[in-house]
Amino acid sequence: MKKAFVWIALSFTTQLSFTTQFIYAQNFDADSVYYTPISKATVNKKTPKPIFRDTLKNVKPIEYFFTLQTGPMIGCNDCDQGKEITFTSATVHGITIGRKLRTGLGVGFDTYNQWQTLPLFGSASWDLIGTKNTHALFVQFNYGWGHSWYKISPWDANSLKVDGGRMINALVGYRIKYHDMRISLVVGPKSQRVFAYTEWPSFRILPDGTWVEGTPNRTTTQRDLRRLMFALVIGWK
Repeated sequence: MKKAFVWIALSFTTQLSFTTQFIYAQNFDADSVYYTPISKATVNKKTPKPIFRDTLKNVKPIEYFFTLQTGPMIGCNDCDQGKEITFTSATVHGITIGRKLRTGLGVGFDTYNQWQTLPLFGSASWDLIGTKNTHALFVQFNYGWGHSWYKISPWDANSLKVDGGRMINALVGYRIKYHDMRISLVVGPKSQRVFAYTEWPSFRILPDGTWVEGTPNRTTTQRDLRRLMFALVIGWK
């Protein structure tokens, strides 16, 4: 009986020793390779996509777009009297060609203090960074002709006529994409040519002392209205 008890005790001690060695073998401090636990936040963290990277496939080569824009223009007609802040607005309808080129036709309304114009123009823009499917930095060029009118005083109504001329507008802007909506901020110089025609009657005296009307005196004045334009542009695709 005593031998049996000694044998059981010896067996239990040996088994406990092996178990203890097995437990210590799994200790991270004693292991030759240490495994850093990965948190749940790290697993669920999404890698941000570059805002100018276009990953869309099977994009239509030609798509319709339109924009509406409005903003201030800063400049002067008579700079001796200081700068003036006036108003500009326009809408452009056109197509995108490929991923970077936009072209279209537009109509607008501009004020230059006493002058107002209604420009009809063609527009083309190119994305320097990004594409039509991402945020983009772009340049834009508008060229056309503007119908003009002038706030004529009553005493000038019969002597002053006005006409419009070419309109040039170069812009640089940044466009933000939100689903199918596009929001842009643009800035650049704008030039509008206008003409004023002044006519005054002339008279001459005949040998008998009679006054008769002669050939009217006509004067043509050309002016280039130059402004620095800022605009907020909202569009679809």
